[in-house]
Amino acid sequence: MLTRPASRWSAVRTMSVGWNAAVPPNGFHNRAREESPQSNDNPLGLASPVGEIDIETTPEHRNLVAGDPRCVGWTRSYDDPDVIALRDRLRDHNGITGLEVVDAGDVERATTIFHRDGFVAVADALDPEQLERLRRGVDEVTATLLEADPDGAVGGGAGGLPHRYSFGGTSVSRHMFHRPEWSQLIDLPTTTPILSSIFGGPEYIVYGSGGELALPGAIEYQGLHSDNVWTELHDPQRGVSMRDLPTPVVHINFPLVDLTPVNGPIRVLPGTHRSRAPIPALAEEPEWMRMSTVCPLPAGSAIIRDARCWHAGTPNLSRDIRAMPNVEYMAPWFRSEALANSMSYETWAALSPHAQRLSRYIVCDKGEAVIGEGISHPRRAERERIREEQLAAMSPDDATAYRRRS
Repeated sequence: MLTRPASRWSAVRTMSVGWNAAVPPNGFHNRAREESPQSNDNPLGLASPVGEIDIETTPEHRNLVAGDPRCVGWTRSYDDPDVIALRDRLRDHNGITGLEVVDAGDVERATTIFHRDGFVAVADALDPEQLERLRRGVDEVTATLLEADPDGAVGGGAGGLPHRYSFGGTSVSRHMFHRPEWSQLIDLPTTTPILSSIFGGPEYIVYGSGGELALPGAIEYQGLHSDNVWTELHDPQRGVSMRDLPTPVVHINFPLVDLTPVNGPIRVLPGTHRSRAPIPALAEEPEWMRMSTVCPLPAGSAIIRDARCWHAGTPNLSRDIRAMPNVEYMAPWFRSEALANSMSYETWAALSPHAQRLSRYIVCDKGEAVIGEGISHPRRAERERIREEQLAAMSPDDATAYRRRS
């Protein structure tokens, strides 16, 4: 059972968390379904109380909202027979065969693999001090979320599954730039050269920071999806789609624990960043797709991923929290509505010169507040309440201008 933190800043890694048998599979905990269809604020599938969860409903996310049909009827228990059977199968079969983990200094090889597969795993992206600093920051944020949701039942991230959270999604500001542990990731000596090589130069920009975590007992698979932050190209001739263009968006995840077959490694399907094929529903996926995970991979590595690549979360059947903070970038030629003012001037001023340049489109004016900065909460209703309360404290003109920019 999840235990409530003694205080907001408890050391999460020493806590007993997860494996809460009281939370049924697939996010239906305290969610009216057929009994109260009017409560369904997500017309594409999963019913959830209004304001509780922000579930993505873009076309490529439609297969996320029904949950994982394979674990219907399971108990969220470490010793559940179905959980044990899945854990054994993952130990035997999980992981991309022949996964190549590239040294951070081999920029050419990392770039080649990235463009071929749509992602690349890079070893030792963080030094020990950076890794431990990031772990401490994630511990603090995670403790805050668990204080508000001690059962782990609210759910979050793509699909709104329980025992999972999105760091960006649970932040009232929608990003994590206010945390120095995250902002330090924007410009690293290990990843910046690879990004410059992928994008063809240093003129790319940063637009987001967040990532996600899976508590022990996250028994569900997420449905495959792309992290599309764009509107598909309008081409009446159907000759060009976003899949035909050079890489528009790159996300980098930093696993804070060694990724193993059983602790929820991210799954990525090589080559799908260029695929026009429809993404299969979870129930229709072949076994190899579920086992196409980036593991084993040491903590402190980087998973550099084309956002178009099909990917998803996998079950965390271990006893460890699996967290992967991230940073998100756009190509020099690409822009979308995802680009918004989300970094304070004070945060920006403390960055390296290169990181400052990368952040030029998201930094606020000096003295301007970032609404919701520093506040994380698992429930959307509470996040929106805080946001509106802070906007109400501004002048009407300033509030209107802020809404337009963000």
